[in-house]
Amino acid sequence: MKIMITGAVLFTALSVVPAWALFESEKTLSEKATVSMVEAIKTAELQVPGKPVEVNMGKDDGRVVYKIEIIDSQNKTRHVYVDAQTGKVHTTK
Repeated sequence: MKIMITGAVLFTALSVVPAWALFESEKTLSEKATVSMVEAIKTAELQVPGKPVEVNMGKDDGRVVYKIEIIDSQNKTRHVYVDAQTGKVHTTK
């Protein structure tokens, strides 16, 4: 019985991956970017006119993207995802 419990605890401990290991750092992501953050913000503003209030870098559908949060003219929050390698708008939500 002790062996089963010990085995279960060991399996659980080894199968749990620290959360930080699941994400690439912004430094690693930025090394893959060929488009600057400023360029990405300008592209996002052309897609959704408004006031950019936050920018994050991450991955979406396997692509490195800038996620730009914009407050539009109706005071609604919109998110524009700009591909960090091509500079094209990937998605708008």
